[in-house]
Amino acid sequence: MPELPEVECVRRTLEPAVIDRRVSRVLVSKPKLARPTPAALAEGLRGHVITATSRHGKLLILHLDGGGYWAIHLGMTGQVITAPQRPKADHIHITVSFSDKGPKLYYRDVRQFGFMAHCQDRAALEAGPLANFGPDALGLGLDDFLRGLGRRTAPLKSLLLDQRILAGVGNIYADEALHRAGLSPTARPADLAPEKLANLHAAIQETLAEALAKGGSSVRNFVDARGRAGTFQHAHRVYQRTGHACPRCGGTIQRTVLGGRSTHFCPDCQLEK
Repeated sequence: MPELPEVECVRRTLEPAVIDRRVSRVLVSKPKLARPTPAALAEGLRGHVITATSRHGKLLILHLDGGGYWAIHLGMTGQVITAPQRPKADHIHITVSFSDKGPKLYYRDVRQFGFMAHCQDRAALEAGPLANFGPDALGLGLDDFLRGLGRRTAPLKSLLLDQRILAGVGNIYADEALHRAGLSPTARPADLAPEKLANLHAAIQETLAEALAKGGSSVRNFVDARGRAGTFQHAHRVYQRTGHACPRCGGTIQRTVLGGRSTHFCPDCQLEK
């Protein structure tokens, strides 16, 4: 699933291709990917100019003139691609044309867990696509991070994946940040000294920043808006590296399932406390 770095890479590569362009037509072939309905999405976007782009967690947000918003969630396999011609790929379910007849925007989604939504104002955006998102993980201050975790007794890995606590971190970057911080995925905030949580906060910021610099992780089919794959997967320390040597201590990376999610860690240098 595209996480914060991947969505931010899409935003950065999409922005110059859509800013100041007016939507002229929206074609939807998979109704469930358009919210609230394909007709409402098309009518809501048609005739409006994209004035800015932003992102919150894993949600890509395009700002429209008149105060509306176009929200895009990539789900597990979603891709947003701008190109002059339809890409030679299957599973392209939404096509957006612009009044200048320039490159179109194509939404491709193999597993169809993503969506596009039109929100008429900020209140609708916050009540809809952003309803269950906590603070954005990128650049989140230490004090706010500590307040979010509090003295909770759930495992750290589960808390990092809870988008209500920390928006944008998913399975890849939770595993990678916990390894950098030297903390077990099953450790609990209530059992940890403040400096341990501060180390985790720093590790999250460092991991996200490095992933952004490398264009994200293309573990499966992620590409940015220009169709380019990321390279951070080659720098993963533990994620999907079961049986490999730990780059810190030489121990053997293990895999377990925590909260229904695959979890990768080094049992020798990721400690409970």
